[in-house]
Amino acid sequence: MLLRRNPDRALLELQAIVSRCPEIGEVATLADLNCRYGRKLERTQPQKALGLYLNAAALAYERIANWNTLSSTNAWNTRMVQSYNQAIVGAAMLLQRLPGGLRTNHVVSVGDQSFWIEAQSGDAFSGPGLYDQWLSADDWNQMGLSHRYRNEGLGARLIAIRTNRQATALEAHQPDEGIIHPSTAILRFGSAYGDAGALKTSLVFYNPALSPQVDVGGRRWPLAADYTIPWATLLSRTRPLFKTRWTALIRPGETSRPHRLYLMEPYSPDRIPVIMVHGLRSTPLAWEQLTNELKGDPDIRRCYQIWHYLYPTGLPFLTSAAAFRDDVEEVRRMLDPEDRDFATHNIIVIGHSMGGLLARTLVTESGDALWNSTFAIPVSELDPDLEQLPELRRMFYFQPKPYIKRAIFIAVPHRGSKSADGIFGRFVSRRVRLPDELHKFIARLRTSITGLLKPEAAALFDRGYPNSIRVLSPNTPGLVALAELPIDPSTPFHSIIGDRGLGGGPKSSDGVVPYWSSHLPGASSEVFVPASHRTYESPEAIAEVKRILTLHLTELAQREGSVVAGHGSESAGRHSP
Repeated sequence: MLLRRNPDRALLELQAIVSRCPEIGEVATLADLNCRYGRKLERTQPQKALGLYLNAAALAYERIANWNTLSSTNAWNTRMVQSYNQAIVGAAMLLQRLPGGLRTNHVVSVGDQSFWIEAQSGDAFSGPGLYDQWLSADDWNQMGLSHRYRNEGLGARLIAIRTNRQATALEAHQPDEGIIHPSTAILRFGSAYGDAGALKTSLVFYNPALSPQVDVGGRRWPLAADYTIPWATLLSRTRPLFKTRWTALIRPGETSRPHRLYLMEPYSPDRIPVIMVHGLRSTPLAWEQLTNELKGDPDIRRCYQIWHYLYPTGLPFLTSAAAFRDDVEEVRRMLDPEDRDFATHNIIVIGHSMGGLLARTLVTESGDALWNSTFAIPVSELDPDLEQLPELRRMFYFQPKPYIKRAIFIAVPHRGSKSADGIFGRFVSRRVRLPDELHKFIARLRTSITGLLKPEAAALFDRGYPNSIRVLSPNTPGLVALAELPIDPSTPFHSIIGDRGLGGGPKSSDGVVPYWSSHLPGASSEVFVPASHRTYESPEAIAEVKRILTLHLTELAQREGSVVAGHGSESAGRHSP
């Protein structure tokens, strides 16, 4: 009753009791009441509410820092941690509203206690200057994702957000919608500071995906974390990207994002990149479920980092594949200019549908096979000064990249799809408008060298530069030639094939790509899943990807005879936010 009538007096009286007899129950109750009163005052008296939150956190922290003297199963201890975490959330939200926000130190008083507060980074990924704002992850619900992954532990579960201003080379390879990561904050309290005797207080931020534990009082604590809500927050901003699916197919030269490799997490030199490449009439949003499931798996989260590749899908796959290879090389050089990081030398690629054909060129030796399938004149007999020759070599000649250590093909039309020759395929194909410079490229080439194209390939170029749908025909010579080339024997690869729940087998199909096209001899594994062509959304396909990534870690550990990537330390090496 007194708390409702006069909360200030109630807190003073309870504080007096705690001062005389600091039992766990009384301390936990006092911390809880400070939190409750702070929440009540947030809008009307934010400065006082902030002081109450800091007081609650300080009370709880003193006990938590001496946890070894307490029973970890004691219900009061659980309540203490809850109050501590709630107080941090409230303090972090209110500190952002003060002049200078978290980039400025503040002095806050409550009663006869003052706090001198400084925001700090607990790891290389979470400095207060790296983000514009933090939101409480517990205040949000997600829609559209199958599961929500969060950990209990110490600290406030937050969403760290920064506007991507494209100011650096790294920001050009981060999502345009914003740089959004999971974040966890804890409050640490030290000795009195300055003439006023304010308690030195540090609000310390961590990225829990990369720093999953923290030391408090000589004990390692798991950090509380939410791995799904930050991802859902980014997805909620991606409507403009979703709208580019058709634009990137029908008018690939006019899309605002022509092709780009995106880092979905802070770069870590000791974690394995997983590059996901979407298919025709799609975007990286196709990977939203798989990305969430990988972020939610503790072992995968610890050892891998996720990259997405975006490209305009109206271009033929050899054209897009050449850009893809260039982009991967560019990002590797940018992140690792000295070429020494574990991450840039150990990459896994996952491709869906046409994206699998792009990925295929990273693990295959082309030789002269693709060239000879399309051109009647050997490349060695062409004038070395031919204007178009460098670009032709870039598209038709490639070698396996030694840094690609495994490939996963999901519903990939290695031998094409009859849908490309069907009524709908022809209907859409006729509406694709490629950039004029591509048509001029082919026109000048055919004019300068008579009889350059083989008869079976010439039909592809009868209307200029061929688009992506036309070259996915099972009759395309270059596609047939690529399908016959072996994948580099040093690179394990896997096939995930949809059969719409019809039981698999040689006559199965996902409705777009039949088994005879998606099957590749020599796969380390080939799995049928009861799914349509959007196989990447299937729970069975996602489970298979997780199995393969786990297998990769096991084999890596056996081969190296050492600690697997990501297990060595929480922040070893160089990192980029």
